[in-house]
Amino acid sequence: MYFTQEEIDKLINEDMPYFDLTKELLGIKNIGKIEFFTRKEGIVSCNDLIEKLAKRLELEIVFKEKDGKFLNAGGKLFEARGENVLILWKVAQNIYEYAISVATYVYKMKQIAKEYNPHLEILTTRKVIPFTKKIALKAVMDGGGWPHRVTTTETILVFENYINLYGGWEKFFEDFKNLKHKAVEKKWVVECKDFEMARKLVEIEVDVIQLDKVSPEIAKRVVEIAKSKNIKVLAAGGIKLENIKEYAKSGVDGVVTTAPYFAKGADVKVVISSL
Repeated sequence: MYFTQEEIDKLINEDMPYFDLTKELLGIKNIGKIEFFTRKEGIVSCNDLIEKLAKRLELEIVFKEKDGKFLNAGGKLFEARGENVLILWKVAQNIYEYAISVATYVYKMKQIAKEYNPHLEILTTRKVIPFTKKIALKAVMDGGGWPHRVTTTETILVFENYINLYGGWEKFFEDFKNLKHKAVEKKWVVECKDFEMARKLVEIEVDVIQLDKVSPEIAKRVVEIAKSKNIKVLAAGGIKLENIKEYAKSGVDGVVTTAPYFAKGADVKVVISSL
């Protein structure tokens, strides 16, 4: 994930736009060491971003754990030394606690799913918390998942709201062959909410059917008829750790979820000491 210099500076500036009043009043001049540890088991995420922040603050990086690695409770994430360790402190801790929570949630979903469906992918929506997109998407990938749709530009995803403005489903069915020819490099993903609509989408041979808020039982039926035309099936809508098992067992190719973005925050310990 690429973060611009402007984005790095903005993260720092949000926490310390002028100076650290506490540090100045205490007259602190010492060179410090800062270490980050996870208090709970989880997946390391966004260490590449923390490294860029540390370098911007002219800190010497002593240790950096690899993104995507599983750590037990007490595992060390990062260590740096220099004059500006106090500036890095909360900026990095906030990033860690959000990113690790997202990555770990995705990882846990994937671990459960793989027991029942080895080829199932965990895909996350673009319904991210505002202004967190890059960190959230990096965390998803560190956890072993993939973004389902980053923007409206790179993928075709037909929702009913599009169809309402297009002229209705019948017009779409009639026009689909020509529409498909217009997008020779793209796959047509179409959302549907029941088995009968899924059957129609199989008939016109869309590339991917995205099932919205259907039961695992219906998802399984759709998978069975979609296989004959080599159509992929995604399940979306309210899928989380508590029900991922049932959707994995249905045989869908992927689940589309927003749940990881709102996972309970990780708990990261920060130790700063004088050198």
